[in-house]
Amino acid sequence: MNGWRTVTSLVLGGFVFGVASAPALAEDNAVIKGKVLFKGDANKYKRTTLDTSKDENCKKTKEKIGSEEVVINKKTDPMTLRNVLVSVKEGFGDRKFPPNKEEAILDQHGCQYSPHVLAVMEGQSVMIRNSDPTNHNIHFLPKINDELNKTQPKQGMEDKISLKTEAPFKVKCDVHPWMGMHIAVFNHPFFSVTGDEGTYEIKGLPPGKYTVEAWHEKFGTETSSIEVTSGATKEADFTFEPEKK
Repeated sequence: MNGWRTVTSLVLGGFVFGVASAPALAEDNAVIKGKVLFKGDANKYKRTTLDTSKDENCKKTKEKIGSEEVVINKKTDPMTLRNVLVSVKEGFGDRKFPPNKEEAILDQHGCQYSPHVLAVMEGQSVMIRNSDPTNHNIHFLPKINDELNKTQPKQGMEDKISLKTEAPFKVKCDVHPWMGMHIAVFNHPFFSVTGDEGTYEIKGLPPGKYTVEAWHEKFGTETSSIEVTSGATKEADFTFEPEKK
């Protein structure tokens, strides 16, 4: 990374002041975890190698870029899905939670967005970074947050933003049409995105009954009603079977 650095604060929605947040209680220690399974013909959803030849800097990347829309972990048994957002949708009542103080990173590295699905809290700081020696563009396509269309022409450039609560919305790069990802914003910290093993884990839950949702950008959503007690770990798997829909 070179010495270029510019940090711009773009507050989209911003922080909410004057709202009392419930403190964490000793019994807020339940866990929901599991896998997101894929059931069907994985050959119908093979990852394609994306053509990056129109940008000489992207063309030089050591690893070929594969499509991220559907990534099936075929080495797991049963097969699982990557990039699935699992979150609590209902069950907190009027309880409020303070923003996460840890900064989230949306990186442009190897001419692709990382991560492919980013989940953050409302008011949480999000750093958008260009780690590539080429021009990148970040174009948000939200319904609730303000549209953002920002160019980062030099390696090492950064922009800091925060967002309002919103369901997953698409982010694209107008310079590199193969680049795309999704951002989801929550008013609570109880969410997780599946990785290479297709697993998720949501920690620190208050005891209660919840509606938990698994969201995939192509296959839609699956929901489950889950009850947890203090200190307990509840296992709950979700299954996407696209051929049956």
